[in-house]
Amino acid sequence: MPFEPGMTVDGRYELGRQLGSGGMARVFLAHDRLLDRQVAVKVLFERYAADPSFVERFRREASAAASLNHPNIVAVYDRGEADDSYYIVMEYLAGPDLKEVIRRRSPLPPGEAVDYALQILSALGAAHRRDVVHRDVKPQNVMVAEDGHLKVTDFGIARAGTQTEMTEVGSVIGTAQYLSPEQARGDEVTAASDCYAVGIVLYEMLTGRVPFDGERPMVVAMKQVNEPPIPPHVYEPDMPMELDAVVLKALAKRPADRYRTAEEFRAALLDVRVGLDGGTAETRAFAAQPASEATRVMPTAPPREPTARRSRVAPIPPEEAPRRRRRALPVVLVMLGLLVLAGVAAAYILSDGLGNTVRVPPVEGLTLSEAQDELEGVGLSGDPRGVQAEAEEGTVVSTDPPAGSEVDEGGTVILHVSSGPGTVPVPDVVGDRVEAAIRTLEDAGFSVAEPVEEASEREKGIVTAQDPAGNAQAEAESTVVLTVSTGPEKVRVPSVTGQTEEEARDELEALKLTVRDVVSEDNPRVPAGQVFRQTPAPGTEVEEGSGVTLTVARAPAVAEVPSVIGLSGADAQATLEAAGFVVISQGAASDEPVDTVIDQFPAGGTSQAIGSTVRFTFSVGPDVPEEEGSAPGDDETAVGEGGGEPGSGNGRGRDGAPGQAGRVGSGA
Repeated sequence: MPFEPGMTVDGRYELGRQLGSGGMARVFLAHDRLLDRQVAVKVLFERYAADPSFVERFRREASAAASLNHPNIVAVYDRGEADDSYYIVMEYLAGPDLKEVIRRRSPLPPGEAVDYALQILSALGAAHRRDVVHRDVKPQNVMVAEDGHLKVTDFGIARAGTQTEMTEVGSVIGTAQYLSPEQARGDEVTAASDCYAVGIVLYEMLTGRVPFDGERPMVVAMKQVNEPPIPPHVYEPDMPMELDAVVLKALAKRPADRYRTAEEFRAALLDVRVGLDGGTAETRAFAAQPASEATRVMPTAPPREPTARRSRVAPIPPEEAPRRRRRALPVVLVMLGLLVLAGVAAAYILSDGLGNTVRVPPVEGLTLSEAQDELEGVGLSGDPRGVQAEAEEGTVVSTDPPAGSEVDEGGTVILHVSSGPGTVPVPDVVGDRVEAAIRTLEDAGFSVAEPVEEASEREKGIVTAQDPAGNAQAEAESTVVLTVSTGPEKVRVPSVTGQTEEEARDELEALKLTVRDVVSEDNPRVPAGQVFRQTPAPGTEVEEGSGVTLTVARAPAVAEVPSVIGLSGADAQATLEAAGFVVISQGAASDEPVDTVIDQFPAGGTSQAIGSTVRFTFSVGPDVPEEEGSAPGDDETAVGEGGGEPGSGNGRGRDGAPGQAGRVGSGA
């Protein structure tokens, strides 16, 4: 069953609330019933409990930390197995981690930052003396105790001694922003790698930022390898140049150019610390001590800044002897080395140098069983070690000592057996331009196939997909296939005039076009709701998803037709035109007075579209038989006789009356 708050582990540790979780484990606050104290219990995730590599890594964390008894290292009290999982019992620290302190208060005063770095280096120095390299030094792995002491924790990926089974050369492990260049390349790590990480932490405390950052871990790792850091004083101009120089030396790309041990780094910081004021007006100095005493640190003068900004910096552990005593150490080591050599030579002479030796046979390229048979044939045994290599899995790629070397009969030869090229995360390049994506993948050790071109909504030349996917695990130097956008496809705009708005919209969307806008306009020649104009014009080629503007005939406004029967022709025409209608008139014989409107169509009181035509008929008097010789135009149907224009009222009819037979409204 999974570990949960409220359960008791091994009948002793009662779990409380969860304090946090990481990549492989959860941490609970717990009560130790036996010793009646609060502890932290770190529990391996259940999904990893069946994986030997994770179990070994978890076991190694407990072993590495438990072997280190130091005031700046979180103490490990117990470890065990329960409910099909594994746990570690550690010292409980209620305070924040250093990352939180930096987040809240950075940049820290130089004196305080140096004191913190000295404590971290003190812890790492103790670990390095036990041949333990932490490999994941970062502010998140440094806790601040209530008394102000720093405590280094999380030795889960530490390398103890010469053990390399868990992470062979070629694998990358750690946190990208704090990786040393050799870790980023997958090379061997040493104490100098931890010193580089402490340099990053010190840089971050002094400036409030890490020197190398980016959106993806692979980008950050490449910056660690290739880019020089911006000097801290660029961000903090008041920083002492001596301290700036120490930080930059700690961040040298080559291990040989930086501090190779925590002791070297501490010594440089102690020299700088003498001249720092620690954020106060007074200078904090380290007094000289007699050779028989350990170095003591003077207490910090009270800070002058507000109480809320004060920090409690623990004194530097009194573990270092004066530097002049350390200068004697190389001499002692040389003398011891000479004594050892003398002992070996004496033993050889006393044994008359008659030990039997054999040559290591060449076994590269053989399978493990074949290589072991070859070694046994000459009296040697083989110790297989897995390594990542391009050779076929299960074949021997090298031996230690190499073939041809003379070794004692019955000795052991280390066989480096290929476990395949191994897997590494594939950089995520979707959304990058194809040229940049190829550079990123090649820099990460992958080859790139000829990109597949495919139309998409993305801009031309942008990577839209990759295989394997970004951040997936793939074999080193394997091939990645990229899909690159050629831009949206082209579409020929169809003609949609004469259709309703809905019909036009359906046809355009079927071709992956959109209706950008619909404009309504009056058009008496087109039925209301019908498209009579479009932009772009039919036949134009545009990209998929482009918009088309439609112009649709608007339904005309309507008005009531005035009744004009009984009015004079002129009054009728003026009345109808004022109501918005086009007027056409004609004369007809009638007993009504001349020029009196006797009929109209449409009838008065009906509703008609404004701008439509209304006809009315006016009287031209009684019907009189036509006289011989009458001139054209005397008939009531004559239009505008006498040179008058139609509808102008200037034509003259019979008896000099206006030529009303041809009246046409001005709106016709």
